[in-house]
Amino acid sequence: MATRYNLNRLAYFVATIDEGTITAAAARLGVSKAVVSKQLQLLEEETGVGLVLRNTRNLQATEAGRALYAKGKAAVQQANDALESVMERDDTPRGRLRITAPVDYGLIQVAPLVARFCETYPAVEVDLVLADELLDLIESRFDLAFRVGWLQDSGNLARKLRDFEEIAVATPATLQRFPVRKPEDLRDVPFIANSAFAGLKNWDFTRGAETRTIALKTGTTMNVTFAIRTAITHSAAFTILPNFLAEPDLENGSLVRLLPDWSLRRGGVYTVTAPGRVRANALRVFLQMAYGAKGGG
Repeated sequence: MATRYNLNRLAYFVATIDEGTITAAAARLGVSKAVVSKQLQLLEEETGVGLVLRNTRNLQATEAGRALYAKGKAAVQQANDALESVMERDDTPRGRLRITAPVDYGLIQVAPLVARFCETYPAVEVDLVLADELLDLIESRFDLAFRVGWLQDSGNLARKLRDFEEIAVATPATLQRFPVRKPEDLRDVPFIANSAFAGLKNWDFTRGAETRTIALKTGTTMNVTFAIRTAITHSAAFTILPNFLAEPDLENGSLVRLLPDWSLRRGGVYTVTAPGRVRANALRVFLQMAYGAKGGG
């Protein structure tokens, strides 16, 4: 006769490894520390192996625990997805969505979208995390990520939301002080770079079949686009931004596009989800709203 395991204990174990402490796992699961500790003990008795190493300050998985966690986490997630899909048979979006996006795009495009979604579907709780780091969807328990730029092969499922292009921008006063008529003129203008461009020294400006590669000297680097935009409005400098971030300032005249006849790199904005998961109705409806809005483009 096959051994029957209490699979609920696997969820306690996965939560403990995810959170790093029994206290944090208990808070996430809404139970007491004693309950989590007891379930871990019973799981170790059922499996016959030690799964975690404990001391007064921290907790870590044993080799056997790491092996169980690697497979058990996906199993727990699939079980949760399956239960959510059954709960949503009435097609009413409900439950919880965890979404991550880059800071700049998240502030301008995703946050307003989340606000509209929550107003329309109040039964859904949305947790939006803005971060420029590429957070792992499965490890960080995200249902959806917005990615801006150029995707790397990650095995995730991606769909393009919109295109964008990089453009060089400055204030009208800067352009008056440093007339820019050709790409080479940019070498004489102070350049404030985004740290996402770290290591990128040469920029290819293209016009028709002609390409000119310009080495820009970076005197200042910042990691938040809004800080860069503020800096170039208070100094005689220029920067390179995705066009969707510069559009409001271009429209009101506080910034102007340099070399409008020349093009820089083109990239995309993507929605990314993890493969092999049951797609909750709330996520499907959120994506429909996102693509209906075209990402603001």
